[in-house]
Amino acid sequence: MTDMIIGLMAAFTGVGISIYVHFFGLRTLAWWVQHRQPPVRKPLLLVMFVAFSLHVVEVLIFSFIFALCELGGFGELQGAVYGGTGWFIDHFYFSIASYTTLGLGDIVPHGAIRMIAGVEALVGLVLVAWSASFTYLMMERLWADRMPVMTETEVERERDGE
Repeated sequence: MTDMIIGLMAAFTGVGISIYVHFFGLRTLAWWVQHRQPPVRKPLLLVMFVAFSLHVVEVLIFSFIFALCELGGFGELQGAVYGGTGWFIDHFYFSIASYTTLGLGDIVPHGAIRMIAGVEALVGLVLVAWSASFTYLMMERLWADRMPVMTETEVERERDGE
């Protein structure tokens, strides 16, 4: 029972760190895109690259948590694992599968790290949705001057099929 509590504590530590990283990463990115002089030439590409990079960092955070918990004897990954020199790669791969909610099943957690995998899937789902919303809002803001604006009369004509 205490192993599961330690697993949950480790999981929520990962959640806190990941949300902190994501929040400040997106906040800094939004400020930088809006206030940089001279303006960023391809701001949406920068937004996409930084959002992707934030997700990789968050996957790495959970990979380290999996590895530390396994070293502490609170569970292990079993299945198609490399072990040996590829030991951390197994944790990274499993973390990607958990974060993205793929859940491939070729590597399976045992022990308290099962709690971490479940919580990581929830935080991954939330943070991916957050990134999608942020990207949409940035697109709307950055492309607003390039989008054609229709008047009410044009909208009515289009609706009536004229």
